[in-house]
Amino acid sequence: MRLSLPRLLLPLLAAALAAALAPVRAQDAPPPPVIPEGLGVNIHFTDPAPGEMERFAEAGFKWVRMDFFWAGIEREPGKYDFSAYDRLLGHLDKVGARAYLILDYGHPRYDGGLSPHSPEGRAAFARFAGAAAAHFQGRGVIWEIWNEPNISFWKPRPNVEDYAKLALETAEAIRAADPKAYVVAPASSGFPWEFLDALFASGVLEQIDAVSVHPYRESHPETAAEDYGRLRALIARHAPARATMPILSGEWGYSTAEKRFSEAEQARYLVREYLSNLANGVNLSIFYDWKDDGPDPKENEHRFGTVRQDLTPKPSFLAAKQLIDALRGYSYRHRLRGASPADWKLLFQNSGQEDSPLAIVSWTTDADADESARTPSIRLVKGSDPDAADLRTLASIQIPAGPLVETTGSPVEFHAWMPTSLGDRAVEFRIPGVAESLSKMSTFNGASRMDLIRLPASPLRAPHREIPLEIRHKARPLPAIVPLQVWRVDPLSLAIAPRGDVLEATIANPSKRAFEGRLVAKRPDGRETATAVASIPTGESEGRARLAVKASDADVDLVLVDAHGAPVVEPVSGRFEPIMGPDRTDLLDSLDAVLHVENTPAPGKASKPSRVATEGQSERAIKIAYEFDPGWRYLTVQPRKTLPIPEKAREALFWVKGDGSNAYLRCRFRDASGQTFQPDLGRLDFEGWRIVRIPLDGSAPGGAGEARGTGSPTRR
Repeated sequence: MRLSLPRLLLPLLAAALAAALAPVRAQDAPPPPVIPEGLGVNIHFTDPAPGEMERFAEAGFKWVRMDFFWAGIEREPGKYDFSAYDRLLGHLDKVGARAYLILDYGHPRYDGGLSPHSPEGRAAFARFAGAAAAHFQGRGVIWEIWNEPNISFWKPRPNVEDYAKLALETAEAIRAADPKAYVVAPASSGFPWEFLDALFASGVLEQIDAVSVHPYRESHPETAAEDYGRLRALIARHAPARATMPILSGEWGYSTAEKRFSEAEQARYLVREYLSNLANGVNLSIFYDWKDDGPDPKENEHRFGTVRQDLTPKPSFLAAKQLIDALRGYSYRHRLRGASPADWKLLFQNSGQEDSPLAIVSWTTDADADESARTPSIRLVKGSDPDAADLRTLASIQIPAGPLVETTGSPVEFHAWMPTSLGDRAVEFRIPGVAESLSKMSTFNGASRMDLIRLPASPLRAPHREIPLEIRHKARPLPAIVPLQVWRVDPLSLAIAPRGDVLEATIANPSKRAFEGRLVAKRPDGRETATAVASIPTGESEGRARLAVKASDADVDLVLVDAHGAPVVEPVSGRFEPIMGPDRTDLLDSLDAVLHVENTPAPGKASKPSRVATEGQSERAIKIAYEFDPGWRYLTVQPRKTLPIPEKAREALFWVKGDGSNAYLRCRFRDASGQTFQPDLGRLDFEGWRIVRIPLDGSAPGGAGEARGTGSPTRR
């Protein structure tokens, strides 16, 4: 069956309200990867409108995320009125849903209404949180400490040190009031890596139960896989004993405002967001938003809902309902390998009914595919299907969903579970083409067997690698699953670009662990032609090295080696060619800068770039002054004429001097077919000069539309 997106929204009968649920223990959160146990929505009410909870029950959502406003609850010092939230939880009990409550924001009585930053303000907030945890003890609430403290929700401006102090003190107060409470943080807007690194270094991971993030993006939901992997490695770096702690998708949606996403796209993305999160090991997904927040079709915030203001269902509501109705009670098992990485095929099993058919949910992220292929469809596997027996065997074998992590000197290990009914030693885990088994130890517990799986180590310290895994039963391969995704706790990344008469290398070292080695230029015969010391002291996230090598020399491999001479990253090969302007002019003389305002017919406002000298270098650069007023604004810097890209070019390199503004940096280029790619290049959260790399093969995540990261374009 296909999760169709109907052209006409037919009236729907309200579902009967479920019987009131018994209180749920908070340690049961987050839920297992069972549909729809981890699917919820944001709301903005404590007292629903007439018919609202009936409509909510109709969809089948299991969670609501709602602000738990400090200022509205503590109206007198030390006295807390929870009555509005008592009513809300009563409504949720009737429809079988649970509360995910955000402890926020400032209080006019403390710190002038700003975010709590004084000892007195933090203590008052912690008392409020502790009182709330005691009041709702045993109700299965998830308590979240603040909302998006890395952006303007932390007043007067984001401050990770102040937030960390508040999070630690608040978590301690909640634990004292309810030792079984489930506490999460930081509800970050996006994945602010520097903020998260500093926060985790404070010790907060030892005090919370899960890390919550808001993975908003302009691209399709599946691009979040890389962010989840990087986040998993960051957690393991700061708290190795808690490397597998849950990650929650606490808020994430797609607006259907004008010039944003169509209602059909929103519907597809809601379902794909939830399902791809399950495949990434993220079992709780809160979609933003339950209901449209206003009447303006041009206002982004007014069009995130799954229903309209009058509670009429949007296609996203119907898509969620159809998924839940079709697969209620089904557990995620594996992502099967498709014809290309763009293909998603998720295997589900109804664990509560062993004789129920298996289900495979399939779609593609390929932008060239038609809409039906990009919309998730469900295949129920019949017992008579030729692959039914092998799929059922595969579904009975469980391995961890989502990314794995590794660090220097430690193997990559995980556990696999299977029923003993499959036969003693009948299940094997291997690298395809390698005879050696990956199972190192088996433990038996009644009808279950658990194997310790150890993956081969890599001498390279790349941030990420894929390891193919073959699962065999009785010496025969079972249906193939996608490769395992392994993320490095202590990665190194090498970027090299011409700088004057030399090649300058930037060595990214996000773990801030010491590194001693050399950067070496080698001929094809292995002869070294140039070398430079590469030394990064403890606490530094970046190192630099310079090689006296001509940029045009194509017969040189640039290799980063450790103190023992062993390579630690893939070598950089090829030659560097300057990007010229039209008619071989200086590129910097042919660039225009334009400030754009979204949703207005007026053309952009030109801003003239100025030529400046770079500090201590022979090159010149352009400098652009800009200032954004409130609203959706962006600045483009582009050549006056389209510039061709050499057909064999792998990437474009630019030196960019960051201003620490945290603004997004993106790029746009077209392939020979006219398809546009808009890779995300990170944020301007740094100061000083840095190499910015723009992959030209379509592999970089980002950009509007589904093409990003799914193709290998021919450039032009």
